[in-house]
This record gives sequence, C-alpha cells and structure tokens, in this order.
Amino acid sequence: MSENAVSSQLNREDVDNLCALPPGAVVDLQITTPTAPKRVKTAYVGMEMATCMIFQIPTSAKWIVVRDLLTVGNDVVVRFVLEGDAGQVIAFRVKVLKLLAKPSGLLITSFPRRIESIGLRANKRAQPGIAVKVSCEAFPESEHVTGIIVDISNDGCRIALPLKPEWPIMIDETKIALVYSTDGKEATLNATVKNNQLESDFVYYGLKFDSDDDAVNALLAGHTLIS
Repeated sequence: MSENAVSSQLNREDVDNLCALPPGAVVDLQITTPTAPKRVKTAYVGMEMATCMIFQIPTSAKWIVVRDLLTVGNDVVVRFVLEGDAGQVIAFRVKVLKLLAKPSGLLITSFPRRIESIGLRANKRAQPGIAVKVSCEAFPESEHVTGIIVDISNDGCRIALPLKPEWPIMIDETKIALVYSTDGKEATLNATVKNNQLESDFVYYGLKFDSDDDAVNALLAGHTLIS
C-alpha cells in the first residue's frame, strides 16, 4: 500500500505524527488480557509505512510474563507523547503479528487504521480530549487551574497540568475535584493524587477516582483515548 493509500485512512496530520516519533523513543504499551490490561513501557524501533510497527521487547526474565501475553492477533494500545510545538498525546490500537527473540527481542504489530490525539498546548485544544478544571486546597481560590486528561480507565486517570510557579506541585493523597463539560453541562469527579511526574513544561498526576461508578462511566461514555 502506498503512502497515498495510507493517507486515505489516516489524515496527513496523523501520518506526520507517526513519522515524528523517533526510533528509541519511550512508548506505553497496553496489552489486552483476559482480566485487567497489562501496561509496560518500552522503546519504539521503527515502522514500514502502511505495513507494520516495530517495538523492542527485551528477552530478560522479568519480561517473560509480558512476552507470554503477546500472542498473534492480540490487541495492543500504543501511547506516546510528542513534545515540541505539537504537544500531543498520540494513541492507536494495533494487533500482534509476530514476536521475535533473535537476533533481538522485537514485537511486530499491524499498522494503525485509526489514531486518536489529545492536544496539550493551549493552541492545540481543538484536538479531541478531556479538558478539566482542577480544584483543591493546594491551589489559591483566585487561580483558574486547568489541564487535560491524557489517559483514563474505570479506576483512575492521568492528567497533565502546565508547569507554573504559582501552581504548587500536589503531593500524594491530595484530594481534588475534576470539573469537565459534556453536552454543554458541567460534571464533577472526585479523585486522590497517587503520584506525580515532571516532564518538560508539564506536571503529570496519576489519580484514583473517589466518585461512584455511574459518574466515572458517564465520563468514559463521552470521552475516550483508545480505551
């Protein structure tokens, strides 16, 4: 299949985003299992346009469980962050084609047919995503703290907030409220901070939902990033 044929399935921006991912970049793999999905971080190796994607899967003992899950035909969701002017979280679903052990541990997957993205920069907010307002005791009431959910499941989510001097870093076990808009109406989810990570111009927070299942399901129903 030619690159023009790929463009008929993926738009030009999607193709450019894939091409912007450099070999060796860290990606997040979410592997489908009979129970809960398994998530690991590994390195991107490369791709053959419209044919396959290639990722590193070490042959070390601690990766045995992961390798056992990578059976032919199994689904894998790939997520990565494009920094620079793009400032996007990119996600797509592929299927396992082959797992190699020699000469190196490599995972070969199908080529994505659909890509979802979330813009992190203010001037990229037209991208699909879940914009949220954040409130907690750590932030002054006068501050309008806004960010975006970059990853979400039934149990919790990961949000990205711009790194600003007037916004203190929230510590673990901080109770917060996430306010988002759906169908023109505001809704609130309560959550607890479980971890934080500083990367470039953003602070990423891992959150555990404290709200009931109905509230979480309502959010999931209206927004997704290749769930």
